[in-house]
Formats: sequence, structure tokens, C-alpha cells
Amino acid sequence: MRTLLPLVAALAATSFADSSAAEPVAKHKSLIGTELRDPDWSPATRAMLEKDLLIAQKTMEIAPEREDSYIWLGRRFAYLNRFDEAIDVFTAGLGKFPDSYKLLRFRGRKYARTRQFELAIADYRRGVELMQGIEDSYEPDGIVNERNQFLGSYRGNMHYYLGQTLWAVGDYAGTLQGMERSISEPLVQNPDHMVATTYWRYLALRKLGRTAEANELVRKIPRDLQLLENDGYYDGVKFMQGALDAKTVIAKGDAISSFAVAMDQHFRGQHVEAERMWTDIITKTPQGFWPAETELLASRARRGAK
Repeated sequence: MRTLLPLVAALAATSFADSSAAEPVAKHKSLIGTELRDPDWSPATRAMLEKDLLIAQKTMEIAPEREDSYIWLGRRFAYLNRFDEAIDVFTAGLGKFPDSYKLLRFRGRKYARTRQFELAIADYRRGVELMQGIEDSYEPDGIVNERNQFLGSYRGNMHYYLGQTLWAVGDYAGTLQGMERSISEPLVQNPDHMVATTYWRYLALRKLGRTAEANELVRKIPRDLQLLENDGYYDGVKFMQGALDAKTVIAKGDAISSFAVAMDQHFRGQHVEAERMWTDIITKTPQGFWPAETELLASRARRGAK
């Protein structure tokens, strides 16, 4: 962890011009050493993201005593893939609000995005503890969907991301438990959340050797759902059902649904093919895809591959 600025307000006080012209943060790499990069944003999209960051910086200048100021400044850095700065902001916020499950939720996600999985898991677990007995609430999106509808809640997302990140350390029972606890939360009873949690529950069950349960789980998902965001997860679930073939899924070029195909190859014992596909997913996805990265490294280790 880099040394924090004495006051995160000093970050916020940086002008928009200074922010865009500053030295770039150290580039992170995937677990297999490939360079991570920004998506091919349009000029309009980048301008929007930078303007949102400017607003968050100015808000911090005005209201550095508010928890939300830290949340949104950190999140706006993260939307620009400036994860180290985001982590610094969330950490400074936790210095001021040590029992903020919201700051832990967002810092945990950025730790995972920078492949610091144990730190992410610790944040999520602490966040789950802090949320006990607190009424759940919707988690506002920084980039809204077409209906401007919130799909995730703080408790639902805390369990979801804890479960997802436990996959990285091989705790598949923990992944299954996190997803089951997430989908049980009342505020996230929507098709988008259902298909995302089903996707990870299926994979966790397969990892645990509970294939019949996994197949029964995906069989129950309707094939005519109307989603707002999670089309990649839905395609992955349809592939798991047998409703989409591998060629169709791969042609879409989506990392999440393609990962389902690679995992199927893995479960079938087609390890060379799975490794080739995981590598393809990682290299073609701008920010990599850490579930594929962890699977690839584990597969290589099992096979004694270099």
C-alpha cells in the first residue's frame, strides 16, 4: 500500500486539469503477466467519466466530513480504472468511518480487481459482520441502466462478491454459500441477479462434484427472461442448460459466457483446450478476467506445465 495523503481532501483539491495530466498510476497486470488496459472508450464516454470524477473531487472539497464523499470519490476513480487511487480514498474514509460497511464493500471490490484477494475477502467478511441487524438498502449505480433501476443491494452485493472472490482462493463451498445468501436477500429478487448467482452456484456445485444438483439448478431458469444488464451471465446459463452451443457463445466474444464454455471443457477433462480458452479470454478482455486467471494457473500447476 502506498503512503496515504494526510488528508484525502488533498486528492479532491486536485484540479480537473491536474487530474487528467497527472502521472499515470502503476499499471497492474493479470495473474499471468499480461498488461491490463482501459477499454476502447469513446471520447464522449471518457469525458463523461472524467467529469464525474471532477464532480466527486469538488464534493469532497465541500463536504470532507461525509461518508458519501469518500464513497463517490473512490468509485469515480475506479470507473476510470484508477484502482490504487480508489483504494487510497476508501482507506482514508475507513480511517474516519471505521464501521462503514459501504466503504468496505467498495474497497473489497477494488482489492479483488487488483488481484489482492485475501484483502478483499477480509473486507467483505468484516462488512457482513457490520451489516448484521441493519436494514438493507439499494446500492446506487454509478453508471445507470436504461431504466435507471437499482438491481443490487448492499447486503446482496456483499454476499455476492464475497462468494465470487472466494472462488479465487479455491473455496468453492464459500462461493456457493455466498451466492445462496445473496439471492435470498429480499431487495435483489430480480432476473438479473438470479442469473448471475445461478451461474456461480452452478460452477461451484460442479467444482464440488455435485453435478446433478448443478444441472437441476440451471434447468429451472426460464429461457425468455428480460434482463437489463446481465446478458453475459444469461448466455452462460443458457449454455449450461444446453440451450446455446459453444460456437454461438464464443462468437459473441463475451468473457463471462465464454468462461462457462472453458469451464465445461475443464469439467470434461479437456484441459489443454480449457487452458487455451482461458488464455484467450484473459488477453482479449481489457482488464483481464481473474476467474480465468486463477483457473489457468491452477490447471497449469496440476499438469506441471510451465
